[in-house]
Amino acid sequence: MLPRFQIGNRKVALWAAAFLVVGLAATTARIVLRYQEPGPFQPAQQGLCDFHNGMYFPFQALMKGTSPYGAEYAASYPVARSIPFYSPSILVLHAPINLLPLRAAEYLYMILSYGLVIAIGWFVASLLDKPTRWDRILLISAALVFSRGGHITLLNGYFTLELVLATLVAIHYGNRNPWIAAIALAIVATKPTYILPLGFLMLARGNYKSLILGAIISVFATVTPLLWLAHHEGGGNLGEGVQELVAQIQRTQEIHRSELDESPVFSWTRIDLLAVIAKWSKQDPGDALHLIVMMVLLLPGMLVLWIRQRRGIDDGLVGITGCVILLSMLICVYHQFYDALVLLPSIAGAMLAREGWSNVSSGKRWAAVTMMSVPLVNYATTRSVLDLIDQTPLAHIGLTSLNAIVLALATGLAIQQGLGGNWVQKSNLTKQTVPKPSVR
Repeated sequence: MLPRFQIGNRKVALWAAAFLVVGLAATTARIVLRYQEPGPFQPAQQGLCDFHNGMYFPFQALMKGTSPYGAEYAASYPVARSIPFYSPSILVLHAPINLLPLRAAEYLYMILSYGLVIAIGWFVASLLDKPTRWDRILLISAALVFSRGGHITLLNGYFTLELVLATLVAIHYGNRNPWIAAIALAIVATKPTYILPLGFLMLARGNYKSLILGAIISVFATVTPLLWLAHHEGGGNLGEGVQELVAQIQRTQEIHRSELDESPVFSWTRIDLLAVIAKWSKQDPGDALHLIVMMVLLLPGMLVLWIRQRRGIDDGLVGITGCVILLSMLICVYHQFYDALVLLPSIAGAMLAREGWSNVSSGKRWAAVTMMSVPLVNYATTRSVLDLIDQTPLAHIGLTSLNAIVLALATGLAIQQGLGGNWVQKSNLTKQTVPKPSVR
């Protein structure tokens, strides 16, 4: 019986481990040096600000029946503002951490985040080789820490890493184990801009049971805390409480969209295609247009997945199928640069020519790798760098549009390869083929 793990290339494993340790140590030091005391947002001090504003204090309010989407919460707690609309189920999920005193909760959340870095590295590496290689786990984890999205996520304390891992698990197990996929989808469903495109793409892929089970779990996990809040917001009148919650969510979304890094016209962080169109047209699209554009941009990917499903072709998360899903999901609706971390399996699969990528020319594979990697390593569009560059408005628009443009081009390439699916071997969705063990 093959061992579940092997070291692989020892030198690479040692260097990757060293880089990972250095990266985590440097991130920890930066969190300490730039720690933001709970309260108004300070751009120069961002350490764990998202954990405070988006996780810990919203949960404290939720426990007391105060809506974290409302103005009363923003005025009563040491936060920058009320939270944008994501499901309160993510707050409940972190109850074991959020129930602790603030300092203990911060330390435990940092440990959880560092553990998720390793977990994502392990999960992706486990799909690349059997037995799983430690050098790959460490390389992927180190790449995540040094990426722009990985670093800012760890620094600010946002729950992106949980969304990323859940997204990857949902796609991988969509046809293999619907219950595992459903639980992962329930976590993904805490953020609408993740679950909406992913749900449509998995529907086109034929993951019906996973989606139904995921919807049932998600509805229960979301509605329960919302009804608790509605009861308190309405003073015992549930109907009035629901109306008040809806009004609060609408107001907080307006506040959220008015911030420069959120507005598609002014944002230097967004990577969806509509943000590029908005920048060049100088028109701020509303929610309805966001949804219309999302469906238009999803259609090509959904068509490719439907065709491949009809042909019995599915090369999984690290193959063309996964690449089409992940890229289509990113470009179609509101996404920030840190969401590009979901592309790690596609980048690794293309680099190592795994699954369907083995039948793609090396030129196209490396073109895809390059384009998908740009948002992960593009530090030129950070706030600090942009402030240092004396640039024209045209140059600013060009720089801040780059991530979305290259991802759109990569999506076109993935869709083109997905349509040429006659060369892809049919995958066995109940049994995974175990590759020959590495000679290393």
